[in-house]
Amino acid sequence: QRHVIVSSETSRLLPATDTRTPSNAMPPKGGGGGDKTKQFFDGIRSQKQDGIRWCLNYGGVSAATRDEDGFTGLHQAALQGRPRSLETILDHIRKSHMSRGGGDIRAPATDRRRKRCDELEDKCEDAGMTAMMHACQKGAFECVRLLHECNCSWTVKSDAGMTAYDYAVKNKKEDIIAWYKRGCQDPEEEEVDDGIEEIEGETATERRKRVKALKAGGDKHSFAAKKTEEANKDSDDEAAVALGPGPAPVWDEVIANKAKGEADLAITKVGDEKEIDPALFFCLHVNNLKLKMPPGVLTQLPAEIKQLASLTTLIVSNNSLKQLPEELLLLDHLKNLEFADNAVESLPEDMADLENLEVVDACRNKLASVEPLQGLCNLVTLKLDQNKIKSLSLSYKKLTRLGTLSASHNQISSLDDKMGRLHALTSLNLSSNSLKELPTELGDLSEKVLHHLNLDDNPLKDHKAKKILEKGRAPIKELLAHLRKEGESGKGKKKGKGKKKAESGSEDDEEEE
Repeated sequence: QRHVIVSSETSRLLPATDTRTPSNAMPPKGGGGGDKTKQFFDGIRSQKQDGIRWCLNYGGVSAATRDEDGFTGLHQAALQGRPRSLETILDHIRKSHMSRGGGDIRAPATDRRRKRCDELEDKCEDAGMTAMMHACQKGAFECVRLLHECNCSWTVKSDAGMTAYDYAVKNKKEDIIAWYKRGCQDPEEEEVDDGIEEIEGETATERRKRVKALKAGGDKHSFAAKKTEEANKDSDDEAAVALGPGPAPVWDEVIANKAKGEADLAITKVGDEKEIDPALFFCLHVNNLKLKMPPGVLTQLPAEIKQLASLTTLIVSNNSLKQLPEELLLLDHLKNLEFADNAVESLPEDMADLENLEVVDACRNKLASVEPLQGLCNLVTLKLDQNKIKSLSLSYKKLTRLGTLSASHNQISSLDDKMGRLHALTSLNLSSNSLKELPTELGDLSEKVLHHLNLDDNPLKDHKAKKILEKGRAPIKELLAHLRKEGESGKGKKKGKGKKKAESGSEDDEEEE
């Protein structure tokens, strides 16, 4: 007989759960009766996310429920290296924690609304290890990433006095060790002598696919970029002379940068810092700028940002920005723009002026629309997770280089048929939205290029598509084949309106031109 064990500390945080099955709720196919705890842990092993969700929502099982060996669902998902199961449980914990007024567990540690979530730090009974420790010991890199995103502790110690990082070191999990040493950031891409420049934000797989796509279709972009750089160099030098040396620097980082003339400048301020050193905007030689101020300080970028005309990378994530200034659009060389974890509600209307932009990371803001991004044709990576976006209004026909598109945890209810034209797409994440239908044109994507697909937690009406997605990681080939078959048979969205629909699609194509 299996027993449900809930720690006294955790049970105080958990809402009372009615173990009776609601009359309007049906268990997943094949799971109508029997031991719900066994069904829960079996679902974790097979990564049947609907089954896991049903057990948590209706089966009387909680995130703190333990199996006969004293492991919770988080422990088992981490032990077995089951990232899809782990993500499902973490989403449930997140929603429960927020409903209790504990804030978003994925929010930055500086967010005062976020409170400790004890379920994430529950320890197994035999060794006193957390899920993060088990994932590091196992070498389950994707599980480690998911747990880190939910702010699971790296400093808590097991009964043996070891941290999660200690377990990674002991078991020689080099990828986790290297990632941790880089501040839990993606590792820098290896240099490849292929004549195509590297782009921040790309994984090795995404880069290989992009290089292949560019070589197949001809790289029209790098040559144009070099010509533009040469043409603008003289004008940048003239601007530097016109501005002069600027005020005396105050920050040590700015003093050192101006003295050495380095292209990279990273500034992180904590404590009582109230304003930006004005001399920062006279470091005209800087190409890559990362700026993080204390909470509540940087609510908008100063107009002087336009003076840094040589910027190719601007990272202002984890600040308190409410908007992006129009002056930002004057940074003609900008390729990488990251402003995740802010409070930006809208984008400048003329974002298309940043025609060289390749990477945009706008995760965890308050964006309701991405229409200003329509004119950006050189995008390679676009991350829009955890916003309030209702529609992905993009110029798909022109996005011939887009390799990564991630817009999970939004309010997207439908997809544009033209999304199937993203032939360089290697990763697509649209999980936790309001999608009821998938356009059959998605079947035009290539399973040889598309390596990651996540459509979990959407109310899809297509039962076969849902069943395919429940099979485990990346059932891409089968899903795309199903969508193609639906399109050919006329059951899908593509054929629903006959010739009239086809004619209107042609008109849309002409408008995009």
